[in-house]
Amino acid sequence: MNIPTPRFLPSSTPLWSRDVDVVVVGSGAAGLSAAVVASEYGQRVLLVTKGTLRSGSTPYAQGGLAVVSDADDSFDAHARDTLVAAAGLADEDRVRSLVTSAPEVVRVLTSLGAHFDLGSLGLEGGHSHRRIVHAGGDAIGTELHRVLRGALLASDVEIMEHTVAIDALTNDVGDVVGVIAGRVGADSALEVGVISARAVVLATGGYGQAFSSSTNPAEVTGDGLGLAVRAGATVTNVEFVQFHPTVLFSKGHRGQSPLITEALRGAGGTIVDADEQSVMRGQHPLGDLAPRDVVSFTMLQRMNRGDGPSTNLWLDARGIGAKRLAREFPTTLDICRRAGVEPAKELIPIAPGAHYACGGVSADLEGNTSLAGLYAVGEVAATGVHGANRLASNSLTEAVIAGRRLGQRLAHDDAPQRENTRRRGDGRVVGRGVDASTRDSLAVKMSKYAGVLRDRDGLETLLETLDTTASARAEIDLATLEATNLHTSSVLVASAALLREESRGCHRRSDFSETSDAWGHAITMRVVDGEVVSETGAMAGA
Repeated sequence: MNIPTPRFLPSSTPLWSRDVDVVVVGSGAAGLSAAVVASEYGQRVLLVTKGTLRSGSTPYAQGGLAVVSDADDSFDAHARDTLVAAAGLADEDRVRSLVTSAPEVVRVLTSLGAHFDLGSLGLEGGHSHRRIVHAGGDAIGTELHRVLRGALLASDVEIMEHTVAIDALTNDVGDVVGVIAGRVGADSALEVGVISARAVVLATGGYGQAFSSSTNPAEVTGDGLGLAVRAGATVTNVEFVQFHPTVLFSKGHRGQSPLITEALRGAGGTIVDADEQSVMRGQHPLGDLAPRDVVSFTMLQRMNRGDGPSTNLWLDARGIGAKRLAREFPTTLDICRRAGVEPAKELIPIAPGAHYACGGVSADLEGNTSLAGLYAVGEVAATGVHGANRLASNSLTEAVIAGRRLGQRLAHDDAPQRENTRRRGDGRVVGRGVDASTRDSLAVKMSKYAGVLRDRDGLETLLETLDTTASARAEIDLATLEATNLHTSSVLVASAALLREESRGCHRRSDFSETSDAWGHAITMRVVDGEVVSETGAMAGA
């Protein structure tokens, strides 16, 4: 079959312009870290964010920072756990760089005023030791964002809220020299402008909203991935989407769903079926704390047996006790109570939901991508640390490390200041984008055919649907931008998932249920002349 063509966006006449050294797109942990450090070194930094500084995925994080800090633990053990979870696709050198740099993250954040629960290390799925540093029990994201947001507001970084990056500006040699951006107005209208910069930093998060059930906020719509792909950047391993096993289930709900922290299982919670029997007992040596892909897959198998609900299972946290739940899990307790569930007395309804994109824009731990002038940090980037499956709580650690390293690099690297990178251009391919009314139906199909379990027939059905998705009207607004970026993300995920004929990490094929040595490598892709091209071989079915 033919692989769908990613859609391109309409052009608009710019109504405003800015010129800075660095433009950072996104206000999560990675973007804030990069912006603050670059500004400290004298760079003129502009941070743009689709919502406000308080939005994004970071504030929702409930896990922690994976950091070796106990005498019984070691960097080797942390690296080994990360590599095992990554199922053979992680870059060992970068993994070791991450784990050895993690303690410095805690020191830096503490110096900025972060309050960590250092007396009690947590245990999460896939970890062989207690090494998860929490804050406020299960409120690490809130604390981390508070501290980094405070550092940003105390810096010289200029901030543009309610502003989206639309497309990259490139010059005649293909370097990225800025972005076309839009100020979000009433009814999703965009006032389009141009931001010239020698460095464009993507820190936009993942593409969880491509699925009907996700822990990602509504604004996490693959914007960075879409921009990078349209500019010609290489992406890696986009088929590996981690589904969190314990997402609060509510019948008929779509969009962002609350996360029930994995630390609850670390404290003794167990996943059970309708008969209150353990689902994970005997399925993995780590039981309920097995890597997330294993837990989600096992849950789906149990749900599909036909002797109980096919929609959900339950988390039994009653044995943890009311006092400990209130002390260590206040966020989770509040989430459950808002849904009418009392965890100390009742089972919590759960189901797997799209949580974290292990793949993304090809980058290293300093944010370098395949395009000069374009950088990527945080979830939007595929650094080689997560491979086929992210180890719990490594992502916040990576976000701060990569963000800070990039901020320092941009201050000291003169290469992006070459004369030709200062010439602004706009060589974009233009189109009509994707009709925003198709967004919900595409998300349902993504969850059905490219969710926890996939097969050729389903993926081909999905790709056919994506190929015939209606175009938008010939003008740009926020709804069209988001729908187009989600469509692009879906095309890439489905294409790579069809190509990878094996099961590995958080990519599971029912028609290729075993891991294959022939697929023990990354799948890299980019768009050339409007077509998806795999740099690891011909696209499946093409």
